[in-house]
Amino acid sequence: MKIKTAWALQSFFLCFFINLAFGALIFYMSVKCLDALNQWVLPITGEGAPALTEELRMALGGFTAFISQARVYLMPLLGVLTLAVTFILWLFVFLAGGRQIRRAGELPEVVPQPQTQPM
Repeated sequence: MKIKTAWALQSFFLCFFINLAFGALIFYMSVKCLDALNQWVLPITGEGAPALTEELRMALGGFTAFISQARVYLMPLLGVLTLAVTFILWLFVFLAGGRQIRRAGELPEVVPQPQTQPM
């Protein structure tokens, strides 16, 4: 039972750290994309902006509000998705590895026999 417990912990931490790295990478890329979108809209809506119609000004204001809301909810959303993917991946890795551990325990140990050559 100790081998399965060790395998469970090792496989969980391996899946957790790999998915944590992927989640951090996705978070970093998402923040950069949202910043780029904000920089694209800022000259149109910021100080010194050209005269826009009221409908266009409201639409761009809604877009900047969307970008700020997306930044607020990005971390919790990616955290939940990363944890969900971690547990699903870990379950598959744990079950497949447990099956291999069980099969390895059932195999008889093969001892090589010395070969004798006829004289």
